[in-house]
Amino acid sequence: MGELIDGRLSGTNRYRELELGNILFFPGTPILPAGDREFLLDVRQSGGKLHKNVSYKPAHDKVSGFDGGQGGFADRLRAVMRGYSDAIARFLDEMLPGYSAGRRKDYASFRPYEEKGRDLSWKKRNDLLHVDAFPTRPTGGDLILRVFTNINPAVPRVWTVSDPFEPLARRHAKAAGLERISAKSRSAGTKLRFRLTNALRSLKVPVVARSPYDRFMLSFHDYLKQNDSYQRDTPKYNFEFPPESTWMVFTDVVPHSVVSGQFALEQTFLIARSSLETPSRAPVSILENLAGAPLIY
Repeated sequence: MGELIDGRLSGTNRYRELELGNILFFPGTPILPAGDREFLLDVRQSGGKLHKNVSYKPAHDKVSGFDGGQGGFADRLRAVMRGYSDAIARFLDEMLPGYSAGRRKDYASFRPYEEKGRDLSWKKRNDLLHVDAFPTRPTGGDLILRVFTNINPAVPRVWTVSDPFEPLARRHAKAAGLERISAKSRSAGTKLRFRLTNALRSLKVPVVARSPYDRFMLSFHDYLKQNDSYQRDTPKYNFEFPPESTWMVFTDVVPHSVVSGQFALEQTFLIARSSLETPSRAPVSILENLAGAPLIY
């Protein structure tokens, strides 16, 4: 099962616990300055119309997912999100320096809405157990490590998690289409299309090149959310993350859902399989073993 592990344990143990599918928890971690936290709380409370999340793209220093704002609002929001993103990157490098050479910083987000009872389409619902996969940003076999901070001054953020990827895949990967995707991946035509799409991407054409692994993970995300028996019957473990706490987890390893909570920040990193203490625990390694074939070109 996924467990909540005190992140202040020794460095070697941090890698092992994360890669086993546990959550590293850091109570009372002052990641965000008080003034920035109050600004973000006021953003939501001011009544400005927000999308599902406010997103920050570090590579472009760009914020999206909000409307309006007076005067220098957008500049301040971008500066606050940039500050959080940079602080989390430093925090990660301090806690897990072995991942530093093989990590890429992905998007950050601010989650201003109360999660309980949100009216979202099934694909966007956070309250259904799922493993993460990004439709527009294939990982190519890298792992998705996400760091969260609860900036709510009074209310915990509540998660449900279930058993991690290896037992999950052994039970459900076949039904979710692993054999079909693996077989198709071996055809010359599929390989050629992937190479051509990659070539177009290198020319800045806005296309998405998905490896067989990335195609399966997108399918698996949807399969789990739509599988009523999995949602109902899988073992479930609830955790509360109190105000001011920070936690990190491989969200493509640990099936998770958000039960309730408002005002959270998050930074995503992509961690190379080769950076892991135990690369055989990466989802792509587990799936390749089950499929009996490579899933990355």
